Amino acid sequence: MDKLSQARAVIDEVDAQMARLFCRRMDAVRDVVAYKKENGLPIFVPGREREILDRVAGQAGEDMSDYAKILYNTLFELSRAYQG
Repeated sequence: MDKLSQARAVIDEVDAQMARLFCRRMDAVRDVVAYKKENGLPIFVPGREREILDRVAGQAGEDMSDYAKILYNTLFELSRAYQG
């Protein structure tokens, strides 16, 4: 297998893992929605999102921190849409 094929195989494996993790995350979002509805809490909590963005940016490292923030902002948008 050449380098391109190897790299694509890794990407395919990571994509499969990410899809499973995304579904797991959205299941947790569903639980958050139920709790928020039961307790009259707002869907959008800016401080919580900032906290997560800071954490994942640090985990991603300097080279990938901006991209991690973009990814998570997209996840937040999807989560809010799902909660709505």
